[in-house]
Amino acid sequence: MKPAPALLAAPRLAFAFSDYALKERLCGRLCASHGRWLGGYRTLELRPGGKRAGFEVEALGGGRAVLASREIVSPVSFNKYALNLAALEGTALPALEAAAAAGRVLLFDELGPMAMLSPAFSARAVELLFSGSPCLVFFRRGAQVFEEAFERGGDTVIIELGEAGWAEAVAAADAWLDGKALLLGNP
Repeated sequence: MKPAPALLAAPRLAFAFSDYALKERLCGRLCASHGRWLGGYRTLELRPGGKRAGFEVEALGGGRAVLASREIVSPVSFNKYALNLAALEGTALPALEAAAAAGRVLLFDELGPMAMLSPAFSARAVELLFSGSPCLVFFRRGAQVFEEAFERGGDTVIIELGEAGWAEAVAAADAWLDGKALLLGNP
């Protein structure tokens, strides 16, 4: 099946998700197969002993910081986790800035309620999303600032990520990333 021209022309491809494991499966797959032209950050669960204890932010190409944990002390919290907003501002943002400067596809994994708690990160993330750099985004439903930004932009292809549409989501992401790599001169 040939990808739709609107998909290939879109400057942003966004996956809306509610299932973290499914998001992680697709993001991991895309980083493994298209990582040479991606830059930005990933959000990973901290699971010592198999039980989720928080989240880390990992810059593609190096650098990692705890984003949320029950073990840290912070004046900012989300649900049962204390948040380290410096992880977003000092690890994720520099990774996005470096990727934009290098002419890579910007990976935002993930935009959600925790990211919205950092005004500095949220403001710059929205600027980068609409900077002209191609962007691959995973966002959690309910992250209203980012959902509204995509809707206002009008040229973002949003795919609902779910088990039923898994094959289509993978095919769309592969086609979009292959097309962006050719445009950026990274075949």
